[in-house]
Amino acid sequence: MLKYGNRSETLNRTRKSDVNYRQTFRWTALTLLLITVVSPARAEDAAPLRIASYNIENAFDVFDDPYTRDEGTDVKLRWEIEMIADVLRKIDADVVGFQEIENEAVLQAMVDEYLPGMGYEYVTVPLTNDGRGIKLGLISRLPILSVTSYRWQRLQHPDADRTWRFARDLFHARVQVPGGQVVNVFVVHLKSKGSRDGDPQSVMWRSSEAVRIRQIIGNLIADNPDELVVLMGDFNSKPGEPAMSAILSPASDGRAVLSDSHIDIPMEDRTTYPSERFPNSVIDFILTSPAMTARLVPGSAAIFNEAELIKGSDHLPIVAEFDMGE
Repeated sequence: MLKYGNRSETLNRTRKSDVNYRQTFRWTALTLLLITVVSPARAEDAAPLRIASYNIENAFDVFDDPYTRDEGTDVKLRWEIEMIADVLRKIDADVVGFQEIENEAVLQAMVDEYLPGMGYEYVTVPLTNDGRGIKLGLISRLPILSVTSYRWQRLQHPDADRTWRFARDLFHARVQVPGGQVVNVFVVHLKSKGSRDGDPQSVMWRSSEAVRIRQIIGNLIADNPDELVVLMGDFNSKPGEPAMSAILSPASDGRAVLSDSHIDIPMEDRTTYPSERFPNSVIDFILTSPAMTARLVPGSAAIFNEAELIKGSDHLPIVAEFDMGE
């Protein structure tokens, strides 16, 4: 292909300049060594960490998974994947959490085919409980040190005589940023608003998920108030509804455990799910612990809404930046 050039021409050109190249290399190597010794990388020089969450709506491949009920879900069209990739290039986030991915191969293929050179070396899509096979995913330019799934947790609601598990999952990825700090990235996709027997719009199921999430993250922060925590995803719940109220409930001393990164955006401008069935829905969030909230770059929280690019999904991606300097 043209971008690789002509091999023989390149080899000849290298031979002609071989002596100069070797001399230049020696001086360059020495200079780099001196720079490394005199000026080691510092955390305070780190660029802001840009985080995004994006429900990309039924990103299913052409293959039938015999262990899920994926037969009724249409294959994600190539032009839709291309549009999603265009959005991701525009957003240019360091870490992106996804909802509605069928499997890791789908996400890896999108990164390899449409996002080469973007630096997303780390890709993970853990298993979930969803019968149709939709999963959560994460791509990152920064090392993912570990991934923990909470999909087997038993969930309870005080008004129900039964238990649930997470409809999909809550997973926890520990991401290492320059300077050695670790950001605890939680990705979630709460139960949809489809009704179940005795649970209209699945309010109790979704609320039980929310209560457990708040407990898990609350315990993490109680053990270490300086923990850097981000919880993001599709919550299928608007501000003020039971699930979001549970997740955003304060600690016993009244202090915030999680805060809404996009709180300063007027509600009329915050729509993340522009559907006819649930108009003006604000159901996608990036929530942060106190230590992470303190690092939020003012004015960086945004909802991506470029009309020509957002047709690849029924959700809008959301972004926020954080100052990781010390």
